[in-house]
Amino acid sequence: MTEDPSATRAVGRLGWTMFIVLTIGYFFVYFHRMAVGVVGDDIIDDVGGSKGILNSVYFWTYTLMQIPCGLMADRFGPRLTSSVFLAVASVGSLLTFSADSFAAVAVGKAMIAVGMAVVYIPLMKIVSMWFPRRDFAVLNGIVIAVGNVGAIAAGGPLRMLADAVGWRDVFLVLGTVTFILAVACAVLIRDHPKDVGLPSVEESEEAETGRPREESSAAKVPMLAGLKLVASGGRRFWPCALAYFMVYGSIMVFQATWAATYFDTVYDFALSASWMITALGIGKIASTVAVGSFVSHGIIKSKRRTMILGGTAFALVWVVLFLFAGEIDSYWFWMAVSTLFGFFGGFMTLSFSQVKEWYPLAVSGTAVAATNIFLFLGASVFTTVSGFIIERPYTLNQFSLMWGLMAIASAAAVVLLIVSAEKKAGDPVFGVGLTLGKAGAGKER
Repeated sequence: MTEDPSATRAVGRLGWTMFIVLTIGYFFVYFHRMAVGVVGDDIIDDVGGSKGILNSVYFWTYTLMQIPCGLMADRFGPRLTSSVFLAVASVGSLLTFSADSFAAVAVGKAMIAVGMAVVYIPLMKIVSMWFPRRDFAVLNGIVIAVGNVGAIAAGGPLRMLADAVGWRDVFLVLGTVTFILAVACAVLIRDHPKDVGLPSVEESEEAETGRPREESSAAKVPMLAGLKLVASGGRRFWPCALAYFMVYGSIMVFQATWAATYFDTVYDFALSASWMITALGIGKIASTVAVGSFVSHGIIKSKRRTMILGGTAFALVWVVLFLFAGEIDSYWFWMAVSTLFGFFGGFMTLSFSQVKEWYPLAVSGTAVAATNIFLFLGASVFTTVSGFIIERPYTLNQFSLMWGLMAIASAAAVVLLIVSAEKKAGDPVFGVGLTLGKAGAGKER
């Protein structure tokens, strides 16, 4: 097959356009995820209720949406799923803006979570369909980095905006912007290069390398069949998913829930503890972009070994938090610890790439979503547990106990990564026979 340079450029141009639109959407996924921590008290002062319950509504709803959104992205395509569900998030934001009761705000936040849950998976589906496989890790790193910029924006900048215009107008702006993104997705996104008469990614790679790919990105797999395939992956799937459950759950306990309260309660720093959260986000941005780029350029040869290294360092940061809780009265020491916390926690983003590489493109959305659900299940479970351990009046012993449990969970994540299976160059795609219409999948490792 002869490569057509103009067609290849067209695929790249359209792919980047769609990637940018959905990545902007992902900025607001993180923004919404952290927003209640900043404006939650304003909302509760206005309509009553509980800030903790309001925050848990988002996490649990987002978690429950992960498998459905992966199945829908695989079955109906990124264009329909992203545009429809961003519209749902827009309606949820506008409902929150106009709500006159806690119940109405909670319903609005649930709708926001439903809509925002269906952004990342269609985005990864676009990456799978429109970009070479070698670019997945670096593009995923860029996406996570942009999301973390959204988390940083939901700190001090959101506080200043809410002080200037009020929390209701914040959600009015969010609803308007989200609706514009929904329209942009409907107009600009196409599920597959074939939809606009362009060669598929595998055809371009075959022309470039002379080696045919063993699967088609245009193949369709029934929803339940795709889910069963992912769940039957053994060491290809479960260790990474469970490790991310541990790591992300512990990150949300610290970053999204208790870090600022801990430093404000235990220490008497002159500078705001909110900058610790900013440092954590910056550290995570640096690592996700760096490791993704290093994998894409072949500098990192093994995702599994890299995650084991990063996971070990992450667990050691938790050990420092546990052993020196209430000690070392230095703002800049804990600023450095927070930065390292985010930096090494970001290594786990490689798990998406490691898991996805085992499965056919036709179920890539389901594979990523199945991994993603464990992140938010971990966040939901760990933050709920932390609410029973840490309660008013806050004490150092409460925080120390929680930090110790998180150190144990992080160490368990390293063990899980050690037993995970990483796809090597000669290994067959697991379940490729499902998309080729024949029996036979990769042999269980």
